[in-house]
Amino acid sequence: MRKDKKYLLGHPLYRFMQRSEKWMDRYFVDPLLGLLLPGGWGDALSGLLALPAIYYSLWVVRSVPLTLAVTLNVLADVVLGLLPFMAGDVIDFFFRSYGRNMRLITGYVNGDKQVVAHVRRKAALSAVAIVVLLALLVVLMWLAWQLGQWVWQWLQQALQ
Repeated sequence: MRKDKKYLLGHPLYRFMQRSEKWMDRYFVDPLLGLLLPGGWGDALSGLLALPAIYYSLWVVRSVPLTLAVTLNVLADVVLGLLPFMAGDVIDFFFRSYGRNMRLITGYVNGDKQVVAHVRRKAALSAVAIVVLLALLVVLMWLAWQLGQWVWQWLQQALQ
């Protein structure tokens, strides 16, 4: 596989990620999904729409440290978006993971020494943070499930 800048920056997935970043961050579709699709569905959809960035960094750019950094941004966006009482939706307006990932990917592909050094220096920390965020995601999903069951039982009792 070719790894020259022209190929990497002209790749169809890169162009898709540019359009995704524009819509999700600049036009605030990411936080709007969280508001319009409650119960974590909007955040889950936003996370799924970020999968091309993970694929691109791992299989096209072929960089594990970059993939860890991109994955960390995606997971942080999903977990922060799940925070209750609309706090996550407000945070989504400011935590623009699509833009962060595009800056990381573009800087890495262009050989920006600061970006490359940052990504490589934080690789091990990113791996640990990913594990922590995945555990936190499981806990948040379990709590949401428990809350849903409690509300359902309360409604059933109230309607009797």
